Amino acid sequence: MSLHPAFEAYLAELNPLIAAARAAGVESTPESARAALAGLNQYALPAVEVAQVFDSAVEYDDGGETVRVPVRVYVPAPGEPRDVVFFVHGGGHMAGDLDVYDYSARRVAAATGMVTVSVDYRRSPEARFPLGLTDAYQVLRRLDDVLVGVATTGRVNAVADSGGAAKLASIAMRAAAGEWESPIARQALIYPSLDYAMGGASFAAFGQGYFLEAARVAWYFDHYFSDGDDRAAASPVTGPFSADMPETLVIPAEYDPLLSEAEEYVARMRAAGARAELVVAEGMIHAFAFFEALVPRDIERLYELIAQFFADGTVGTWN
Repeated sequence: MSLHPAFEAYLAELNPLIAAARAAGVESTPESARAALAGLNQYALPAVEVAQVFDSAVEYDDGGETVRVPVRVYVPAPGEPRDVVFFVHGGGHMAGDLDVYDYSARRVAAATGMVTVSVDYRRSPEARFPLGLTDAYQVLRRLDDVLVGVATTGRVNAVADSGGAAKLASIAMRAAAGEWESPIARQALIYPSLDYAMGGASFAAFGQGYFLEAARVAWYFDHYFSDGDDRAAASPVTGPFSADMPETLVIPAEYDPLLSEAEEYVARMRAAGARAELVVAEGMIHAFAFFEALVPRDIERLYELIAQFFADGTVGTWN
């Protein structure tokens, strides 16, 4: 499918600005990256109402240091036992937080009808790999503590986008290796980042001019990893995989440098005997879930697919 007309127009305005900034020698900083991601909320429609929303936190001991991880809980039907959705935001491991992703978490809770727990892990470069990943995992292990007094069925699903999806896939990878344990039954990975070595063919096709650029991805990874880290070994696309990994729905964008690694990940999951489904978001770019005002029908379809998959395991088509 062709690039969506709304994104054609958006990129026609954005790309000259990127080129001008590059020519002027403007350099990105973590602060500017965080502000830029937060700024995408200008394309959101009014926030979806959820019956009950409250903030909490998980504390755990990390080698003698007490780490406090904020979380936000969305309860669409208080008093009614519902499944839980563990929600991990994206942002290149550097940007995003509970407020930036409040809109998305509300959409997940409303679409699925499930109790949604959004986790605000530590971000790079202040907290490099694997600290944010460890934060997410520790919250996952302590969901019962977070949900005291909230009616649930005990079943856990998960949703994440981009770098958050990398964290979900990394948890599954470590569980497959026998290092961690995960209660996640089904998960949805939206335009996931799965190859820290950036070996996918889509970087050549879509690595410049399609919102998320190859140079930007490399910049994020340089801030996430420390010198000497084995990025290939840390990449979920390299495995290990196992047949008992969570049932996984992967929804990459068609015009995204991360597309081919999503396709490879699904193929490797299937080869290991795990269930993995691929639905390519046709005509979309990376981070399209932020742009509901531009592509409302596509965003509606995104959440329909996730809700359907969590409810009964079936998977529809994008269009």
